[in-house]
Amino acid sequence: MALNLKACKLFLPLLLVLTLIKSSSAGGIAIYWGQNGNEGTLAQTCASGKYSYVALAFLNKFGGGQIPQINLAGHCNPATNGCTILSNHIKSCQQLGIPVLLSLGGGFGNYSLASKADAKNVAVYLWNTFLGGKSPSRPLGDAVLDGIDFDIEQGSTLHWEDLARYLSKYSKPGRKVYLSAAPQCPFPDRNLGTALKTGLFDFVWIQFYNNPPCQYASGNVTNLLNSWQRWTTSICAKKFFLGLPAAPGAAGSGYIPPNVLTSQILPVIKKSCSYGGVMLWSKYYDDQSGYSSSILNSERATMAINLKPCKLFLPLLLVFQLIKSSSAAGGIAIYWGQNGFEGTLAQTCASGKYAYVNVALLYKFGGGQTPEINLAGHCNPATNACTIFSDQIKSCQQLGIPVLLSLGGGIGNYSLASKADAKNVADYLWNTFLGGKSTSRPLGDAVLDGIDFDIEQGSTLYWEDLARYLSKYSKPGRKVYLSAAPQCPFPDRNLGTALNTGLFDFLWIQFYNNPPCQYTSGNVTNLLNSWQRWTSSVYAGKFFLGLPAAPEAAGSGYIPPEVLTSQILPDIKKSRKYGGVMLWSKYYDDRNGYSSSILT
Repeated sequence: MALNLKACKLFLPLLLVLTLIKSSSAGGIAIYWGQNGNEGTLAQTCASGKYSYVALAFLNKFGGGQIPQINLAGHCNPATNGCTILSNHIKSCQQLGIPVLLSLGGGFGNYSLASKADAKNVAVYLWNTFLGGKSPSRPLGDAVLDGIDFDIEQGSTLHWEDLARYLSKYSKPGRKVYLSAAPQCPFPDRNLGTALKTGLFDFVWIQFYNNPPCQYASGNVTNLLNSWQRWTTSICAKKFFLGLPAAPGAAGSGYIPPNVLTSQILPVIKKSCSYGGVMLWSKYYDDQSGYSSSILNSERATMAINLKPCKLFLPLLLVFQLIKSSSAAGGIAIYWGQNGFEGTLAQTCASGKYAYVNVALLYKFGGGQTPEINLAGHCNPATNACTIFSDQIKSCQQLGIPVLLSLGGGIGNYSLASKADAKNVADYLWNTFLGGKSTSRPLGDAVLDGIDFDIEQGSTLYWEDLARYLSKYSKPGRKVYLSAAPQCPFPDRNLGTALNTGLFDFLWIQFYNNPPCQYTSGNVTNLLNSWQRWTSSVYAGKFFLGLPAAPEAAGSGYIPPEVLTSQILPDIKKSRKYGGVMLWSKYYDDRNGYSSSILT
């Protein structure tokens, strides 16, 4: 799995070439979901890893004093409260960093705004029923959607700008209401032209289909490119998306063969500073044609083509950084902090081996006691000596590596005495290590990315409350990540209830020191069965295989690298929520080179 750059004598893992980085010039893919019962669930849509935004289609009846009505054809019946099952699906998407918006309108329906007052009434309804309000009637359950999409294709052209203004007023620091729109490509859009002039829209996915004057037709890309140029230079929006049908049958006209899109169109429109990506109609048709995969595969191929022998000089750090983001290989999470001979935190991140770092451990907290952090051998927090790690944390983050503070561990004094105690600990963590402003910050002014729950002893109560309180500190653009390191026996004694909240982004399950569910003497069955149970029973963003990095790193459960890479990883990578491998710890990994064995 290496690309042999002979003249340079540099071997780069081919994985680097094939890596897709979400934040690259490729942009994101926005998808419409909801209009075909055979397109899979909303949770599956987000978990596929293909999409950056999801628009739920449609609220197709509203305005003029009529009772609003949502239509999710074939998925559920809102009249019987059947669509409340989507609440957890929506939350699962959001926990993966995917905004979910409710789309208004569509090609069929009965909607319009009779007046400015009517626009306000609709805005209030949307806020209370789908966004941050508290209506007792919420068709999609208690999930709070991220925003509203305007797919206005018929009816009156009036007062959509008023609706946008009223909705935008609900945005608050830490909780933005995103606005998106799907205008037709003829400029200006008949229905949304005035609304778009407000400059309030975050995402504009322009429909370059069913509109011959400005769409692709029979090999001619000129009309489309000219229209794109006009839109992006005439309207103020944060991001513009190329709206396309995902299959020939998805629209009456305007389908673009993938090879034409990736060779003749995307290279041009990506030059726009406000390029956001591609919007596809719809998930059902994308499933049929694999259109989104064609786009993503093209981006990977482009990266590969650009890696020409001796014509590209990549810092070795970049090579490893790209490795970590591959969805196939997964990333390596490492625990750092419990041995002074394991190198600095900055060196750990700069090695290029690790995708996540857990700083271990805050081992004393709860029950009213003064919390204490223990970074054995690295620094003494009692003398403020650990503030030296502030710049090192920032250096990791600048490399795209989240740094989390790990709570608990095998030795310490920690527990939560009550729900109120959980809240106090959450407030302490926020103010002292996260985005708060405590005057006492043991790790300096660096803002950690999240909190890791390594709860191995003490009371089993109130960890779910701590998770809930911490999750409330997440904001658009600044998420507080939650991770956990449960023992592999299912359910975990200490964290079982907390994990049922579905709030955790990363689970690194400890498949060691637990003989019933770990690798033993050539037997991988128990481990694989346990992995299957965990990944099918608990909701989390990503699951990681937690292992000791050397035989002496744990009492039992060490897996020889050749067994791991030949008998275990090929199997567990099939899990759609496979995230990678967690290793205990940096010190033992330095001694044994375990992470290097995985990467190579």
